[in-house]
Amino acid sequence: MKKIVLINPAYRSSMHSNIRILALPPLNLQIIAAHTPERFTVEIIDEALEEIDFEQPVDLVGITCMTPMAPRAYEIASEYRKRGVPVVIGGIHASIMHDEAKQFCDAVVVGEGEQLWPQLLEDFELGSLQPLYTMTERPDITHLPMPRRDLSNNDYFVQTVQTSRGCPHNCKFCSVTMFNGGKYRMRDIDNVIDELESLEAKRIFIIDDNILGPGKQCIERAFELFNRMKGLGKEWGGQTCLNIVEHDGLLKAAHDSGARAFLIGFESLQPHTLSAMKKNMNLRPNTSNFKDAIKKIQDHGIAIVGGFIFGTDDDTMETYERTLEFIHDSGIDAVQLTIQTPLPGTALYRELQEQGRLLRDTYPADWEAYNIFEPVFQPKHMSPEELYSGLIDAYREVASFKRSLPRGLKTFWRTRSLFSTSIAFFWNHDSYKTISAITNPQLGPPA
Repeated sequence: MKKIVLINPAYRSSMHSNIRILALPPLNLQIIAAHTPERFTVEIIDEALEEIDFEQPVDLVGITCMTPMAPRAYEIASEYRKRGVPVVIGGIHASIMHDEAKQFCDAVVVGEGEQLWPQLLEDFELGSLQPLYTMTERPDITHLPMPRRDLSNNDYFVQTVQTSRGCPHNCKFCSVTMFNGGKYRMRDIDNVIDELESLEAKRIFIIDDNILGPGKQCIERAFELFNRMKGLGKEWGGQTCLNIVEHDGLLKAAHDSGARAFLIGFESLQPHTLSAMKKNMNLRPNTSNFKDAIKKIQDHGIAIVGGFIFGTDDDTMETYERTLEFIHDSGIDAVQLTIQTPLPGTALYRELQEQGRLLRDTYPADWEAYNIFEPVFQPKHMSPEELYSGLIDAYREVASFKRSLPRGLKTFWRTRSLFSTSIAFFWNHDSYKTISAITNPQLGPPA
């Protein structure tokens, strides 16, 4: 029986695994394993939690990666190919940069891989692997097989579940719409509930790019999903847009289903910046008052991790000061502070490339700097050094014990949830500690 090893590469000494609540199981590999015929044996290695044994006997290796992990993915591929083991690379980075990726492997999977994987395995058995396997239509995810979670260890803060794919918003800085499409595709609710009921874990992160899709059908579906999740004994977090506050009863239904934390991209306090980002969801009459939206969500016992992006063409060093003031005044539970990053395939990348503002463009080595915490382009109103130091100083401020303890206590008082409280207390502290220790920005003009 031939053996397949599926690998999720780590980033610079396992950066995200050091932020324990950000270390998520590789659900994509668990799904690919579920689509692997039984005539193969499969092993999953998450390099963030375990080392790779390159000497173990293996017949085929599959590697997934996002952009900052691409250099490490290529290193891993090279190690296996030295030993005569064929390597397949997939995931969002390889799908966008497939001409680059195919230099380091035997086959590249472009797009969502479920439908392509069985054919690839047949070609592998016949000794006729093709250099490129390209998705011709997006998979029907109505009924997904149970992910092979038995192939992963259980050293994760949460387990992950996906109920939908696709995002219609196509924000300027985001590559999700290019990879997963602009149509909001939904799983059958019975299929989702069966999966949730099979999980022993009590803490769940729903990895949909938005738990609430657009239009009446998606709103009705969200109500049904939340009502069906009642009584399962799960506490869950997930990503959502601010439009979740627009629908009466939806926040209560979410809380009753176990929702205890939402990750929401506020991105900027400046309307002009939001418009330039195409983040129009945050400019609607019922969403543009961020403090009111935050209070409404928190009043329903749900904590908020707010995402803010720095380095846009409207930003100055004062933007950090104004944002920190808002964070403290609003009582938001935790924040994700990032530097605007032009990921490949996005409108932002094309714009900065055309303007000659990219500072890190020696690819593929420089991809590891595209981690959303290091400046890789020339900002308009500050230096790269100021942009980076501003981020670190902001994280130091929100992560201080003086800020973290009362924030965590307030979150516990509102939510009565240790899940939410852990996020409020540790998210910023662990993020600051790890980002400041591991990021290694190369600042200044390109050589």
